[in-house]
Amino acid sequence: MIRSYFFSFLFLSTVIVFVLPNPCWARRHHPTVTPTDTPTPADTPTFTPTPQPLSWTGEKFYTFDAMWGSKGSRLNQLNNPEGLQIGPDGRMYIADTGNNRVLIWDTNGRPITSYGVFGTNAVWRNPPQFNHPAGLFVDRSGNIFVADTLNHRVVVVDNQGLVTSSWGSQGIANGQFNMPRGITQDHYGNIWVLDTGNSRIQNFSRLGAFQFTWGSYGTDPGLFNLPLGMALNFIDQTVITDTGNSRFQVFNDQSSAATNTAPITVEGWFGDGPNQFKEPAGAVFTQKGWIAIVDGLNARLEFFDNSFWFIGQWRAKDNILNQSYSPHYRAITRDSQDRLYISDIHNNTILRLRLIKEPLLSSHPPTPVPTPTPVDTNPYGGVGYPIR
Repeated sequence: MIRSYFFSFLFLSTVIVFVLPNPCWARRHHPTVTPTDTPTPADTPTFTPTPQPLSWTGEKFYTFDAMWGSKGSRLNQLNNPEGLQIGPDGRMYIADTGNNRVLIWDTNGRPITSYGVFGTNAVWRNPPQFNHPAGLFVDRSGNIFVADTLNHRVVVVDNQGLVTSSWGSQGIANGQFNMPRGITQDHYGNIWVLDTGNSRIQNFSRLGAFQFTWGSYGTDPGLFNLPLGMALNFIDQTVITDTGNSRFQVFNDQSSAATNTAPITVEGWFGDGPNQFKEPAGAVFTQKGWIAIVDGLNARLEFFDNSFWFIGQWRAKDNILNQSYSPHYRAITRDSQDRLYISDIHNNTILRLRLIKEPLLSSHPPTPVPTPTPVDTNPYGGVGYPIR
């Protein structure tokens, strides 16, 4: 009799375990719910935001080399540094954004000088004043073109630290800006400005005369959502990191941009795998013509070959000994040795990586699986799809 009761109890317990939900399981596992209703043609398709794993994560080409800086306002300190360039003179130029100045260091992190204080004045042959300068470019004559972000203008400073010109004001008209954050120069000497708040790119002569613009807010190819980075290669192909859409877009020589603004490719979507981004920001072409793109919130770089195929990555968590190091990368540049320099806006530092291996570009990696961005998980609200 006792044995009979025991087996009855054991049977009932087993049924309860398999029938009733386990609250611990529910807290630790989140099954994907896929809608079962068949949408009508008028319905908006619903995508299941399930990660698409890829077994191939690329090669490792760079390794950690050095790091400099700490939070403060001395010459060897930084406050939310963003823009970064190794100038033609071999020096490191930093948009020390939170300190409203341009810092100049050598490539070993030793301070040299700084230009700028907080303010709104940009008077000819006077020291500059900035408000949150986030981008810069140095030409062959040593002139520093600064994207003076919250003054909504471009300020040009000579190699003595004095203003030579400035242009722009807040607005949406040609020649006006809304928080410009990036600036560079093409092989004709024209100045390209990443007009981030207006989700467009503007092109000016070296003296600041407006020439043309392209782009506006949106998610289709050729449109942008708060772009943060820009790079030109030796034939003036342009890579724009379309930050809010978690992707980058590539354009041919934009001398005819007023009539032809279709990208030659759009790559990326939201996530942390190959071809995926969480805040793509700075971009730079290496001497070999492949490109490194900062993936800010994933604390890494992604590398693409000269056909813009993913070929590898560098991740901070794989290479830095301090396990508590939590970076937020923003801008990137390189020197003549193809060493890469990255600004870390969270830790107020500049990081240097050195090349350890050249990529083999003779064959393409596996084709990425296009997975739409889950809109509710993207902090910028945009979408991204890889197309070719």
